[in-house]
Amino acid sequence: MIFEEETIFDDSNNEISCFKCNKDLEKSLDYKNYKICPYCDFHFHMSARERIASIADKGTFTEIFNKITTSYDEIAQEEIESYDEKIKTDQDRTGLNEAVLCGTSKIGSQEAIIIALDFGFLGGSMGLIVGEKIALSIEMATKKKLPVVTLINSGGSRIQEGVMSLMQMSKTVAAVNNLKNANQPLISILSNPSTGQVMASFVALSDIIIAEPGAHIGYSPYRKLKELTGSIESNNYLSEDFLNSGFIDNIVPRNEIKFELTTLLSVLKPTFALKKKKADTVRSQIDYKEINASNSLQLSRKIKRPKSIDYISRIFNEFIELNGDRSGGNDTSVKIGLGKISGEPVILIAQHREVLTRVSSNNVSRNYNNKIVPSGFRKASRALDMAQKFNIPCLCIIDSVSPELSLKSEYDGLAFSISELISKKLNSENPIVSVIIGEGGSETALAFSIADSVMMLKNSIFTPLSPEEAAKIKTGDKRKANEILKTMRLTSADCLEMGIIDKIIDEPEGGAHRNHDESARLLEESILEEIISIRDIFPKTLSRRRLKKFRQMGEYSQKYKPALTEEMKIWRTALTAGVSSLRSGSKLKDK
Repeated sequence: MIFEEETIFDDSNNEISCFKCNKDLEKSLDYKNYKICPYCDFHFHMSARERIASIADKGTFTEIFNKITTSYDEIAQEEIESYDEKIKTDQDRTGLNEAVLCGTSKIGSQEAIIIALDFGFLGGSMGLIVGEKIALSIEMATKKKLPVVTLINSGGSRIQEGVMSLMQMSKTVAAVNNLKNANQPLISILSNPSTGQVMASFVALSDIIIAEPGAHIGYSPYRKLKELTGSIESNNYLSEDFLNSGFIDNIVPRNEIKFELTTLLSVLKPTFALKKKKADTVRSQIDYKEINASNSLQLSRKIKRPKSIDYISRIFNEFIELNGDRSGGNDTSVKIGLGKISGEPVILIAQHREVLTRVSSNNVSRNYNNKIVPSGFRKASRALDMAQKFNIPCLCIIDSVSPELSLKSEYDGLAFSISELISKKLNSENPIVSVIIGEGGSETALAFSIADSVMMLKNSIFTPLSPEEAAKIKTGDKRKANEILKTMRLTSADCLEMGIIDKIIDEPEGGAHRNHDESARLLEESILEEIISIRDIFPKTLSRRRLKKFRQMGEYSQKYKPALTEEMKIWRTALTAGVSSLRSGSKLKDK
């Protein structure tokens, strides 16, 4: 093995053994096909051609822009000879004319432009020719309305070309901006290393970023950062660290990347399968008299009630979870991702609640140590932006109590992140469907629930604060929650009557916890019905209707007057009783 910079290259003169664990790799198919050690999962260097072969459908790759040259007029005369020598040496060794290989191809039968940087050619750095080839390839994708997949293996700068090398950053970003304006996907795959100018330009603007395990990624090359700080170990500054920080979406082994790309491209370049008439067959008859506040509160808190991940695994196929808000956070209490429901492409935003401790047979304390923080709202906003960009329906699943209330959350922009999500949801021009599956509490539930169609499972609840908190505020005793349940009007039937939601989804007999599969089936049917009914509505019409719907929510009109009057009577009675009780207590003290 030869260690050069930060990548391991094969030395054909030596026996084939793993650089990391020293195991014999001569008979390994994983090593032969993907340059992966099957014993320790070490990912070796692959050339650009090898990387393309590992993801492209066989025989479909056609190289483009392979005859571009430059006179290097901007290079100092004394540098030209040594620079030319380095170029020719790497051309002979790699078989490439420059550090990037671009072409048209098919990935899982889907057309795409592939751009592959090769670290073996001057460290995969971006000079004039590299920048021009990348920009031209992205511009071709924009013109032909094709997705772009970049395979990144690059580090450092092309110092021989001086400031003109630096200018390639702005050139490639300009090309990506046009690609984004054309609503075409950009997906980047990062290998070891992926640093330098390419990372700080077109790569960081990718819609989805996937990294191989254990890859050094970021702006600064690992070796340079170590020289400056003197404290970075080889197991730091890796793709795993960037995943936790919310800057990349997933870490995927090299031998699984083609499947991941195929799934992503099939969702981001969708073809819709189901017709509108099919949705008309879905109907459910619900007895609203069965729904009462006390029962709904207990059932919504059942420890075995299905959570978001239970529904995701049952109603989605080809689902890929994405991570990070791209601002330094990755709140795991919010799940986002892409997938299909009965063949229909959908982008998911889901609140995920962990069951922590049992309080009683009908109550649980869950997610209290894992409430949604500002990065969770930003993560949801990012998914919403993606849904609008690619015109894919967005499904929001709500199951939360309240956001994380702390100084850290406040300084991280809690109020701003909630407000931004609400604003984006109201203005979004793509179809949005939301469903409350358990407890929908506070501003957290509101921000996630705004949609063209808002639904609740039959025994779920929707409330500005928990009944216990409301009881403490109104009576001074949180144990009196049952006494004020009716006045809170938190059931699905209440919300439907007040026009807050559009539909109630039935549950299995006895509650969703009785039969997860049946509950998922009922949920899937209703989701598909709503998505199909609004999917083909003109985008601006969707946005305009949604704005009007929530602008008029709770408007004091003839429609809402009886409900509001009745609610005011209840609260007035409760207030009078409280004042009388207070006066009685004062008289007893005077005596």
